[in-house]
Amino acid sequence: MGCSYYFTNVYTLRNLIYFKEGVKNSFNGLILFILFVVCINFFLSSVVFFSKKDLLIFITLFSFFFWLARLIFYYIKKRNNLELYAGKRVLLVGDTSTIEEIKNTFYEKKELGFVYAGHVIDTDYNNNSQQFINNLLLKIEQQHIDEVFFAKSSIKDEELYNLIQLLDKNTIRVRVIPDFFRFYTKFKNLHFYGNLPLLSLRDEPLQNMLNRTMKRSFDIVFSLLVIVLIASWLFPLLALLIKLESKGPIFFKQLRSGKDNKQFWCYKFRSMKVNNNANEIQATKGDQRITKIGAFIRKTSIDELPQFFNVFIGNMSVVGPRPHMIKHTEQYAAMVEKYMIRHFVKPGITGWAQVNGYRGEISNSEAIQKRVEFDIWYIENWSFVLDIQVVLLTVYNIFRGEEKAY
Repeated sequence: MGCSYYFTNVYTLRNLIYFKEGVKNSFNGLILFILFVVCINFFLSSVVFFSKKDLLIFITLFSFFFWLARLIFYYIKKRNNLELYAGKRVLLVGDTSTIEEIKNTFYEKKELGFVYAGHVIDTDYNNNSQQFINNLLLKIEQQHIDEVFFAKSSIKDEELYNLIQLLDKNTIRVRVIPDFFRFYTKFKNLHFYGNLPLLSLRDEPLQNMLNRTMKRSFDIVFSLLVIVLIASWLFPLLALLIKLESKGPIFFKQLRSGKDNKQFWCYKFRSMKVNNNANEIQATKGDQRITKIGAFIRKTSIDELPQFFNVFIGNMSVVGPRPHMIKHTEQYAAMVEKYMIRHFVKPGITGWAQVNGYRGEISNSEAIQKRVEFDIWYIENWSFVLDIQVVLLTVYNIFRGEEKAY
C-alpha cells in the first residue's frame, strides 16, 4: 500500500497543503493497490497465503483509518490556519514586473517552500555599485534572508558572477532566474533531459505511464463487464427490433478521428433508415431519418453500446473527447484554433464536455468552442477519480433525460 501511495505522490508536501489534490491522489493510490492485489491473486493464486476475505478486511480497515487520519489533519490545519512549512525567506533582485510574477508564484505554490521577504531593484547597481552591494547585504541581515533570487537581472554577467561569489562568502545561497522567465510562465512545465531544458505548454497526466496503465486497466475491466453482463442478452434483442422495423444492417460503422488523428471504425447500433447522408449530416431534432426504435436507443444512449468493443480492442476509452466524423474534424479544426489538441488522447464513449451539457448536435461555432474547452480541460486535469465522476454523471443524465439526446 505504501508503494502505491508513493507512486501516486500521496506523501508529497503538496498533498498535505491542498485538500482536493490529496484526496484525488490518495484515491488513485488505493485503486492502484487494489489492481496490484487483484493481479497478484490472479497470477500467483497457488502461492499466496492470504484469503480474499482477509484482503478485503485489510483494505477496508487501512483505507478507513488512513482517510480518517487525513480528514482530521485537514480539519485541524484549516481550523487553526496552520502553515505546514514556513519556507525559505527569499530576497528578489531584478526588475519590478518580473519580481511581481515571482511573488505571485510563491503565493500560489506554497509547496515550493519559498516565502517572499523583500526585493531590490537592480537598476540601482548601475548608478552606484558599491552602495547597492552595501544596501543588499544590510537588507539580507535585517530581513534574515535565506536565499537571494536574481530575477531577469540587468547586471552584466561578469559583475553578477562577482556579486554571487561575494554572497557565497557571506553564506547566502543564490539562484538565478534566466531571461526566458516571462516566456516560461506561459508554459506549464520545465523538464530536463540531461542538460537539455524542455518547456511544455500544458500538464498531461496521461503522459505518465502509471496513469495510462490505470486508465487502460479500467477500460478493459469496465468494457468487459458491459460486454458480458449487458451485451450478451441485450444485443440480440436490439438486433431483432432494428431488423423488424427497417431494412439494413444492425450496426452502423463510420470512420472517425481517433488518438493522434488516426482514423478508426466507430460502431453504433443503426438508429436511422439507410441513407446516403449518414457520413455527411449530423442528426437534428425531429430528423425524419431516425426510426422509432432508433429514437429510443438514441434518447437512452443505448446506440453507443457497441463502442465498448472499440474500448476493449483499444482504439477508444470509456471516458474521453467524443470522436467526430472525418469531415467534421476538418471543418471544426478550421473553426477552432486548439481543436486538434483533443486528439492527444483516445476518444471516449462519454466525456467531460458531454456531462456538462455539450452533447449531440453542434449547431453553432460557440457550441464547438465550448466543447473543445471542456475536452482540453479534461486532458490537462485527468485523474482516475475524474473518470469515475464522468461515468456516474453519464448514468445519472441517462435516467434524468437530456434535452439534446436525439
